[in-house]
Amino acid sequence: MSGYQYLDVKLKLRDPDSVTLTPVFLCGCIVNSLTNIFGEIGGQTTLEIVKFSSSQKRSIFRVSEEFLERARIAISLIGYYQQVPCHFQVLSTSRKPLDFEDSAEEFIAFN
Repeated sequence: MSGYQYLDVKLKLRDPDSVTLTPVFLCGCIVNSLTNIFGEIGGQTTLEIVKFSSSQKRSIFRVSEEFLERARIAISLIGYYQQVPCHFQVLSTSRKPLDFEDSAEEFIAFN
């Protein structure tokens, strides 16, 4: 059994007020990119949101190690979120769980 990697990902939008940023839409956007680039991604690949902050436009994803390279490629090639031009930036990658900086801004943690 392989381990996991954690990705801290920030979404930069050209027009942030024109989109609905939710964990479901964000994960769906990445899964669509994976499918468009690599075809059927299968059930053995893991991509899940561990933490999400709509105010910071950031998410922490957990992916299986063997899936890390494909996930990073798919994330970096996304150019639109809900038909608004955007850019995804992977701020950091770690084998240990990541967290957002201590902040008063609210976030959602998934267990």
